[in-house]
Amino acid sequence: MLAFIIKGFSVTASFRIPENHTFQQTLPLPPATTLAGLMGAAMGLSFEKAMEFREQKNILFGVIGSNKGEMKDLWKYNKVKSGEFLKDVLIREYLTDFSLTIAIASEDQAVLSEIRNSFHNPRYALTLGNSDDLFKIKYIGPVVESEDEQCSIFENTLLVGEQTLNYEPDIDLKNTPITYRVRAPQVFLLPAAFSFNGEERRVKERKQFTFIGSPIKLKNPISVYKVEDKRFHLL
Repeated sequence: MLAFIIKGFSVTASFRIPENHTFQQTLPLPPATTLAGLMGAAMGLSFEKAMEFREQKNILFGVIGSNKGEMKDLWKYNKVKSGEFLKDVLIREYLTDFSLTIAIASEDQAVLSEIRNSFHNPRYALTLGNSDDLFKIKYIGPVVESEDEQCSIFENTLLVGEQTLNYEPDIDLKNTPITYRVRAPQVFLLPAAFSFNGEERRVKERKQFTFIGSPIKLKNPISVYKVEDKRFHLL
């Protein structure tokens, strides 16, 4: 497997759960569909074309990320009800001071080089949520060979499937600063594929994903790929 990594930062980030509306909760990390959209923005592709490109080229993503805080923002918006425009409000969650490392993997050297070059010269602005959540790239690594290995220790990352029955905490609370927020794994059933009809898109497939915060140790190790100095479970 070939892969390269991207490291970056955003002052704010928000990964809305698609079915949430008036209270727009954010996921702790960007799911694979968001990463496909980010890749599409760099390459100048629509979301539909980016998803199609990912499927055709068998592109996989890995993600590691952390934030220093969270906040909620109140939005005013207009909605249509019985032919009338009415004003309403919604609440949207944000992550603040968000650091993100992405791995992009494929068996095709030429495809990865094309994607990597696009991140060096992105066609559209790169964002992590809304148009204001600009993603500042700090590092783009070279395309390197990555070998499959088994791993059981994870922190601040995203795993495929339901892993909450397959772990035990791996954190020493006695030596942990009082300001550290312990975050247990969370499982979400999220869209993994869409069908498109013009501007309309519908969920075609859903998968479970486990979002890891504080360090854990899996009882049954899973496959990861080491890219430079980091290990990623590929999505």
